[in-house]
Amino acid sequence: MRVFFTVFFWVALILGAPTSSQARTPSQKAFAEAKRELARLAASPKRQRYRRYWVRVINRFRRVYLRYPESPEAPKALIWTARLYRNLYGYSHRVSDLKEALRRYRLLWEHYPRSPLADDALAEAAGVLRDLLKEPGQAQRLLEILCQRYPHGDQARKFCGLAVSRKRASKEVAPSRTSGPALVKNIRHWSGEDYSRVVVDLNGQVRFQDHALKAHAGRPPRVYVDLTPARLSPYLKPEIPIRDGLLTRVRLGQYRPDTVRVVLDLKSLTSYRTFFLTQPPRVVIDLLGEAPAGPSPLKPPPQGRYSLAQQLGLSIRRVVIDPGHGGHDPGALGLYRLREKDITLKVSRYLAEELEKRGFETLLTRTRDIFLPLIKRPAIANLKRADLFVSIHVNAAPNRRSRGIETYYLSFTTDPEAMRVAALENAISNQSLSDLQNILKKILRNTKLEESRRLAQLVQENLVRELRRRWKGVKDLGVKRAPFLVLVGARMPAVLVEISFITNPVEARRLRDEGYLRDIARGIAQGIVAYAREIQVARKP
Repeated sequence: MRVFFTVFFWVALILGAPTSSQARTPSQKAFAEAKRELARLAASPKRQRYRRYWVRVINRFRRVYLRYPESPEAPKALIWTARLYRNLYGYSHRVSDLKEALRRYRLLWEHYPRSPLADDALAEAAGVLRDLLKEPGQAQRLLEILCQRYPHGDQARKFCGLAVSRKRASKEVAPSRTSGPALVKNIRHWSGEDYSRVVVDLNGQVRFQDHALKAHAGRPPRVYVDLTPARLSPYLKPEIPIRDGLLTRVRLGQYRPDTVRVVLDLKSLTSYRTFFLTQPPRVVIDLLGEAPAGPSPLKPPPQGRYSLAQQLGLSIRRVVIDPGHGGHDPGALGLYRLREKDITLKVSRYLAEELEKRGFETLLTRTRDIFLPLIKRPAIANLKRADLFVSIHVNAAPNRRSRGIETYYLSFTTDPEAMRVAALENAISNQSLSDLQNILKKILRNTKLEESRRLAQLVQENLVRELRRRWKGVKDLGVKRAPFLVLVGARMPAVLVEISFITNPVEARRLRDEGYLRDIARGIAQGIVAYAREIQVARKP
């Protein structure tokens, strides 16, 4: 199955492509430019064989709905992004491409429910689930939503009779999304000496019950989690040996007809926590064991000199720096062809240099242009036993006049602007943000909330002060709280810094200036030093 309704795809493109003379507004011009790029891809079978050309077109459309989310072109750009990912699957055979398509379809019908394309998004997403992912239950659920919300739309005439008849049929023919068990598709894990994170990937929602068992009669301590309603994929091995760090083995079994049990064998166990995340559905288990003697020593000072951190005897020494986005996820796209992922990597490298000058040890979650799942980033900080976790990002907004610097820490929020930024960085819907806020009620009981808030204050103050020394009009947007997925589960004080707006003409020009990026790094480093000093003073008897 190389390309699966190619004729319709390309004909729709040609008939729907606006010409330059038709484009009047900036959003129309951007959409027309994206369509022209798509036309070039359509005309070249050779280009269609290479992923980079598909991604280039996808990013063109992505730029439209990120820059002009209130424009009539935004839902059009979203559905073309989804269709491109769907058709790219015909070449790549990557399931991740289908998931990206489904995410864009969902964004369309959730964020633009009044768009005439909303019912198309539901219908096309149902087709992906039914025909390509072989999940008829989920497809049926989407068709039911389509018929409920858009009974008079053009897609209703095609599918609603089918949806009603299937709904009345036996559950064996088309199990509904709510009644069918979720499929346990995959197990991911990251394990260190005293910390492990295990992620159970699913295709639907489940309830879970977790239990801990102490070491007994030669058996190791273990945690088991029962997932209901769930069934085990036949492609998963019943036993996954780890033999690396705290986690030694993962065992899986169909404990009951509607329950999958996941058992985690451990070297030691002091505490654990389990939570469920949506989009995509997954259960996350964080495990803490007995800590080893201590972190590896810092590098000796050159020529017998002592670093600032060593002179002060600071307890904050190891900082994990997280350059936001990367790989196939470019992050926010701005003026002058700027990409968030490139800027965050540069600033993170400069920040590492600034901190190392002061004697801190630094680690980057990524040192090159690769993709890292959000859920893996705080796990890296935990595995490396970091003292601080700092995630670097660049802001974006529909209004080009939006500008300034802000620093976030993980907590609940009702601020709509903070929710918008969190949705942008998490790449999930507002509904999922609501789910995430509920999860935080459990997680934040054991999170260094107050320490993170204070770190955010000092980073923000020092960053703004440093930039104002050389740059005019630096706007202080302050310290805010929001449910950022990249901060969930961090065992140390953790903050996310939005260093400027990539969509603001003045700040975008500055983001091209190496001096500005180095000043940003210097300001963040000064905030970290100030926090380390404050902690040291507070701990003195």
